[in-house]
Amino acid sequence: AAEGLRDDSRVRLLLDTKVSQSGSADALLQEAVDAVRAQRASLELDGAFRLKETGAITKLKQDEIELTRKIFRRVDPTGSITSNLSHAGHGIDPYWNPFTPVKDLKGQVTAEFDEYARYVSVAEAKRTKIQIKKSLRRMADKYNPYAHSFRDYHERQAGSQAPKPFRLPDKYWEPTPLQVRLSNEKITFRDVDIIQHFIADNGYILPRRTTMLSRKKQQELVKAVRIAQCMSLLPYKWKLKDYQAMPLTDPLQWMADRLTDRVKEARDRRSRAMVQVMMERYPELNYRNFLKLQAEQRQREEAMGTAP
Repeated sequence: AAEGLRDDSRVRLLLDTKVSQSGSADALLQEAVDAVRAQRASLELDGAFRLKETGAITKLKQDEIELTRKIFRRVDPTGSITSNLSHAGHGIDPYWNPFTPVKDLKGQVTAEFDEYARYVSVAEAKRTKIQIKKSLRRMADKYNPYAHSFRDYHERQAGSQAPKPFRLPDKYWEPTPLQVRLSNEKITFRDVDIIQHFIADNGYILPRRTTMLSRKKQQELVKAVRIAQCMSLLPYKWKLKDYQAMPLTDPLQWMADRLTDRVKEARDRRSRAMVQVMMERYPELNYRNFLKLQAEQRQREEAMGTAP
């Protein structure tokens, strides 16, 4: 008996409790509003309901007719207010037919606006054309790409070399002095400072028309780059900075070679003195280029008769 009473109380609780999909406080009101809107939408789609007139609509129509009659009497008291029965079958009052007069008026207004828009577009085009002509006359030098003022105004600088076609035969190549020096170097995977001149910003190897190398040198470059990347001397997807590109060699030997190059190119006395000190401290290094340079200089002095 106790279980039966418990089940009955549970059923009553379920019947008295509002169960809704949305657990908000206004769930019941929201569902009622949604039902009203759904009923209104279904009635609007019903053709029979749309033709049916309610009492409020009928009263509004009668009030409309009375107002129009009073207006016509006030405008022309002697005139007849009898309706034209050409639309009697449709129940349309000719004095309150918005379609017959508006059709011609609408077409006329549309045509006038189209013509006005055409005139405005022509005027705008002419105004823009006149402004462009005035600007060209006022700033002729700024728009002339061959004038120096155009280059100064746009902050453009002429290149050191003339533009070259995309594909140019090898015999017409004109390498720069730096490219000539690099082409004479022996390219190995240890020479990272030389390889970085032939690497693009994204880590790709530059083509021959850019490196100006021979076919054999280009093949040596490709082989050196691949080995250097496998040995983690070069990155795959970017280019090293100049101060980061150091060859895989003894730092002291690399320093001796660079100082020798400065002595040979700029006749730097400080670099010469540093190499001589290094020869005393590190005799195991290779100073062949420096000794060769000194021997050539001594021969020139002896030939000129200035030797001590």
